[in-house]
Amino acid sequence: MLPKLNRKLRSKQNRLSQVVLLSVMLVMPVLAKAQAGSPSNPVSITASLIPADARAGEGAQVDVSFTIAAPYHLYALTQPTGPLGGPTITTLTLPASGPFASVGKPVEPAYETMYDSGFQINDQIYKNKVTFGIPVTLKAGISGLQKASVSVYYQVCTDQHCLVPATVSVPVTFTVAPGAARAGHLLPVSSIPPQAVAQSAGTVAPSGSAQVHVAADATATRIAHAQQAGILSFLLLAIGYGFLALLTPCVFPMIPITVSYFAKQKQENTRQGVIKAVVYCVGIISTFTIVGVVVAVLFRATGIRVLANNPVLNIGLAVLFIALGINLMGGYEIVLPGGLANTLNKGSQKAGLLGPYLMGLTFTLTSFTCTVAFVGTLLAAAAQGSLFYPIIGMLGFSTAFALPFFLLALFPQYLNRLPRSGAWMVTVKGFMGFVELAAALKFFSNADLVWGLGWLTRPVFLAVWGCIAVIAAFYLLGALRLPHDESRAIGWTRRGIGLVTLLTGIWFFAGINGMAMGRVGDFLPPTPYPGKTDKLAGQLSWGDDYNSALAKAAQRNEDILVNFTGVNCTNCRDMEQNVFPLAPVQAKMKHFVRLELFTDQDTPEDRANAKLQQKLTHTATLPVYAILSPNGTVLKIQQDRSSESKFLHFMDTKQSN
Repeated sequence: MLPKLNRKLRSKQNRLSQVVLLSVMLVMPVLAKAQAGSPSNPVSITASLIPADARAGEGAQVDVSFTIAAPYHLYALTQPTGPLGGPTITTLTLPASGPFASVGKPVEPAYETMYDSGFQINDQIYKNKVTFGIPVTLKAGISGLQKASVSVYYQVCTDQHCLVPATVSVPVTFTVAPGAARAGHLLPVSSIPPQAVAQSAGTVAPSGSAQVHVAADATATRIAHAQQAGILSFLLLAIGYGFLALLTPCVFPMIPITVSYFAKQKQENTRQGVIKAVVYCVGIISTFTIVGVVVAVLFRATGIRVLANNPVLNIGLAVLFIALGINLMGGYEIVLPGGLANTLNKGSQKAGLLGPYLMGLTFTLTSFTCTVAFVGTLLAAAAQGSLFYPIIGMLGFSTAFALPFFLLALFPQYLNRLPRSGAWMVTVKGFMGFVELAAALKFFSNADLVWGLGWLTRPVFLAVWGCIAVIAAFYLLGALRLPHDESRAIGWTRRGIGLVTLLTGIWFFAGINGMAMGRVGDFLPPTPYPGKTDKLAGQLSWGDDYNSALAKAAQRNEDILVNFTGVNCTNCRDMEQNVFPLAPVQAKMKHFVRLELFTDQDTPEDRANAKLQQKLTHTATLPVYAILSPNGTVLKIQQDRSSESKFLHFMDTKQSN
């Protein structure tokens, strides 16, 4: 027994050592790059009071001058913020106590712009020499020699690495001129200080003039602020978004699928059931963290969504669900050949754990078709080469996301312990088999939409679901028997559920003629079917060409409302069927040039739209909405679903009022 235990411990230690070694190999190049070639003091800072003859009670200006050694650059006092945050701004602070008081924001000269691939924005920088000015007023009653200081917080970088941000205290020594304050000198000085060296070509105006504008939605802003607050704040944000993602429509089908899968699992004891539930959750976490980040790095941010929408994969999943459904209904038993079963069962439970892991991975993969804003933003960051925060964020997000599914995986095991569980668990499994068949249709529909076949339109889809629901109702009501059913009386609980299921089937049939289906409509094919020219009665039309929309917007002097959507995006259907048709939303949409761009079909147009989405919004989320000015500048971005009031607020722009 002990030798066997020791072998297991050594095996786990070896695997842990491999993980640690891999982590060190990934981190060391980053640390090495950050350390290499950093001079000890690439910046010198001085400060002085202007004018030199300022008297007590008069206005003045503290000039703070930086000399920056090549190849380093200093960041400006203001910076645009992109979806992934922004660089460290230079901050100048005067102490509350001292001979003068700060009475306005610091002023800065023209800056250069440099594209930052890490933050996906144009940084505002200075090279060589730069002088900033802080408007001040000298305090009344002071005289003679004065000593004060300016607190300077800054960071310098090259195009390869950055030094650690530093805070220094810069002395300011000056002599107060004698005499009373002069009437023409009471206002503080707020002009741009003279510069020792002119900025190079390509500079742009400082604060108060035209600056680079980069729009960012609320999620991207929260992520940037959490990163600046520290790793703990960022991790808590990730966990919060993980729990919030459980409320999205695309997650709902995973609930019955999880229960039905574990309902047919055979656990010899409670411990084995808990282990399988844990492994199932590990599959969920692995999909988000490992598969999501790796695919984003290798195939850009939308790579995981392309994989999830692959028609062949979806057909394979549909066939798998049909097989599982028939198995639950007792059509056959999945039994391995005796020799293979004996080989797999010898001294190991690995074969029994592979199934839950793969099911967790597979089911979670399908949820990427409607990725929440948090995940989409992190995958976009990973695609640009930033890995630390995306990995940490995905771990926190997926762990919170997986927690309820751990409990759902244990649910059937505890149901089996209830009195007379054997008889009615057969009924539960049989009913879950019909649920599996309904889920299979969704995967067939995904493939149909990506290929653009037009076979499974909304009416056809509802007709099939209606038939499945009616047959399931007949089973619950006792009019239909399955192979494993026991001969016993039908209880009122089963009859009640059967009646509800029958009414649901009738409701599906009623929806064929266009009746509103509420949240169920989120899982149906889009209406109109992509590629069709018809549109819903009473709703506004949408264009599908970006360049044409720009031309129309310029002609009308109207902003452009862009709906980046997907044929397999459940959250997109939720917005398009439950928010867009509302009268206040339609009324405000009339003031925009409307553009609807699909991004998840396997066509050149959709691939181009996906690239445009990343260029304009820096995210892989679906849905994502953008408001563009007539010249194509991004004014606003909103990711994921929203309420009517929130979407109306999003559309509030000067051009649309």
